[in-house]
Amino acid sequence: MKKFIFQIILFGSIFSSVILLILSMADGDTDPFYSRFTSPKQKNMILGTSRAAQGLQPAQFQKILNRRIFNYSFTVVHSPFGKVYYESIKRKHNQEKGGLFIIAVDPWSISSWCSSPNDLSQFRENNLFLNKTNVVDLNPNIFYLLNNLSGEYSKILFKTNSNWKLHDDGWLEVSNLPMDSISVVNRISNRVKSYRLDYLPKTNLSSIRLKYLIKIITYLKEYGNVYLVRIPIHNRMLEIEKELMPDFDSIIKEGIDLSDGYFDLTPQNDSFEYTDGNHLYKDSGEKVSVILANLIKEKIPLHDSN
Repeated sequence: MKKFIFQIILFGSIFSSVILLILSMADGDTDPFYSRFTSPKQKNMILGTSRAAQGLQPAQFQKILNRRIFNYSFTVVHSPFGKVYYESIKRKHNQEKGGLFIIAVDPWSISSWCSSPNDLSQFRENNLFLNKTNVVDLNPNIFYLLNNLSGEYSKILFKTNSNWKLHDDGWLEVSNLPMDSISVVNRISNRVKSYRLDYLPKTNLSSIRLKYLIKIITYLKEYGNVYLVRIPIHNRMLEIEKELMPDFDSIIKEGIDLSDGYFDLTPQNDSFEYTDGNHLYKDSGEKVSVILANLIKEKIPLHDSN
């Protein structure tokens, strides 16, 4: 019996060690979100949805502003403004003074897709990973992996993805997409059709989401400078957003007034390339990041290397 028990314990230890070894191999190729939960808590952050995740490149801000800044943006499904994102931001923030925060805003991020746009219990992000990940600075983050990979641990061992890479600074690089004119036009047309037919009819302004945008700005203002940005998109996408919320700037006026600056870059839409109309192509994302960094530099002198 003792030998049997010993063998069980030994087998369990070996099995646990193997599982831990596999989990420790997870990285920026595992999924488009995981690595954001393995870095330390951050002093400077980029916040928003996938437009910011793909479009704003921390390396460019560091070159110009001499600041290491972390991209803690996700998607319009996972990180619209609300209680879930607000609490996750607070977990990721290290509460050091002198921080720099860039918040990407758009009509979708302050809107709900449910029948009651101000009913927190119906918010789309409630049952997704941001609300299930209470530990956001552990490497390997076994809590995230066990809760969110749904048993698909082969993703860790076999790198099947070839179209994106999540960098250590939180930037989601999308690559290997065909960028010839026909492919781009087709993707833009499909994205525009999806937003017009699927999203626009069910999307409504949420005063609760707007309230949480203000709460996020107010919280971060205690620790540094906060800048709002409206990231460029294809003009066909902008037309839909104008239908949804033609008075967007007026709606977020309280947030603009609280911030240290608001930069609406959509008047420059025609100057950039897009993978699908909703997201900047990486070369254009670099250009937009440089433009935005220089605009911020004009607002406030930033000299430290934090």
